[in-house]
Amino acid sequence: MSKDIWVKYRKESKQTICIIGVLVLAAKLCKADGHFDILEEEEILKAMPHEQNQKKILLRILDEAGEDKNSIEHHANIINKELFGQYEFRKFIIAFLYRLAHSDHVYSEQEDNDIRKVAEIFKIKETFSEKIMRNLKRILRVESHA
Repeated sequence: MSKDIWVKYRKESKQTICIIGVLVLAAKLCKADGHFDILEEEEILKAMPHEQNQKKILLRILDEAGEDKNSIEHHANIINKELFGQYEFRKFIIAFLYRLAHSDHVYSEQEDNDIRKVAEIFKIKETFSEKIMRNLKRILRVESHA
């Protein structure tokens, strides 16, 4: 299916390809802990700028990505090539994945490993990932106590 998803959307704009890439990584990450729930779906949709009439399209892409049999690394390599020279956007994706991993309040070892694999493929140093993780944990603790 992976080839199909990338072939299916190959003629889209660079911006659309980037959004599809984030959706694919998000779906793969959400499935890593064994379930993909409404909290995670809402977090993904909240992060993706879209009009109300585009919501169904985003959900369809998430479904396609969720059913895909290829690994998160496979998709990260494709996305990394698409985002050549866009280091800041790749850092944003890693930060988003960390936030998403916490959105369902079930943070698994597999999710952490998957995020590290993507960060490595994106050539983002572990220290940056650790900083993101520490800050997100702090933010989530503050939000949960508010």
